[in-house]
Amino acid sequence: MKQQQSFPSENQNTARGLTISKAGKQQLTKNQQAFNKLTQRIEKLQKDIEKKQLQFDMALKVYGNELYPAQQKLLESRRKLIIVLWEVYKSYKLSKTEQRHLKNVLQFHMQELIEDTTAEPDEVIQQIFSELEGISYDKMVQEDKELRDAEMKEALKKMKVNMDGVDMEDEAAMAGKFAEAQQKILEKEAEHKEREEKRQAKKKKTSKQEESEKMRKAVDEMKQKNISTIYKQLAKLFHPDLEQDEERKVEKGILMKELIAAYEAKNLHALLTLELKWIHKETDHLESLTEEKLKIYLEILREQASNLEYQKIMVAQQPSYAMLFSVFGFSVQQYPVEIVKTEVKKTIGIVQEFESDINNFESDRALRHVKEMLKQWKKDEQQYNQDEELIKLFFGK
Repeated sequence: MKQQQSFPSENQNTARGLTISKAGKQQLTKNQQAFNKLTQRIEKLQKDIEKKQLQFDMALKVYGNELYPAQQKLLESRRKLIIVLWEVYKSYKLSKTEQRHLKNVLQFHMQELIEDTTAEPDEVIQQIFSELEGISYDKMVQEDKELRDAEMKEALKKMKVNMDGVDMEDEAAMAGKFAEAQQKILEKEAEHKEREEKRQAKKKKTSKQEESEKMRKAVDEMKQKNISTIYKQLAKLFHPDLEQDEERKVEKGILMKELIAAYEAKNLHALLTLELKWIHKETDHLESLTEEKLKIYLEILREQASNLEYQKIMVAQQPSYAMLFSVFGFSVQQYPVEIVKTEVKKTIGIVQEFESDINNFESDRALRHVKEMLKQWKKDEQQYNQDEELIKLFFGK
């Protein structure tokens, strides 16, 4: 029975939040007010980060379930469109000007198809490419690779990495060279840091700077001491090995993991929440904090809030969301789900347009539809060129 009271269940004891309050007309001190503001800010940031992660998870789901299939349909539709237009192009029933414009259209779609697919184009597309560009697809790929290899080799040489006799096809050898380049960058950074530290060390510190440094060390020691005190108190309470009841042992094991994670991250907000929930059980404990302890807590909470602000910004750049970030750029950070859904709608619309065009180009009036398409293409091209000229005029580019 006593054990039940010392370790109430989650439902029996819900935390009321880290808020200092005063009874009646009593006023909060500046530090108490600052404490409340910081804890509220931290709680909001934690919710914002969780919300943003949920949004990105949903965006990934929409990408996988809706956008990717639509993109695959687009690739297939573009492939069909190229084949149909190629037949028209090879029929030589268009004027020379129309033939030239149709070639431009084919080259555009061919480039889009090759860039948007990771697989190698099939034999039909490769054959059309060779006739269209006057160079075999394999030779184009080889020339592109040689150019990339040369650029990569030049970049590594500039970093003082010896590339003599290195086979660019040898993945292990190249991995070693990249590791060498990375090491040289780290060494340069370390040298720069060492020079800066020596330069700073030569400077004579003022009495104010020495006093500030001394105070900073004292505060750091106090911060660690306060965090360690809370941790030790809760570790004794949560340790599963001290529990006989199997159900509570599992519960304590979960809480112990939560406690260790909060301690290692120096997450004062989480530690105080746990302390309030399982030891003091009432927010009155916060009101009894001394001004000295409040000052220490404020500094820890400010650091935590700053770290959370950074985490919020970096959500989009987490490895699991890298694909979204690489596809949509910085614009995906604010409204990830909406942006992916907009792309789905846009892609489906293009597929429908392509399918409609393919039906027209395969009909009895194919030539007429192609000529109409070329007229529109020419208008769009002229508008694009005019827009480019305006940009150059306004921005001097």
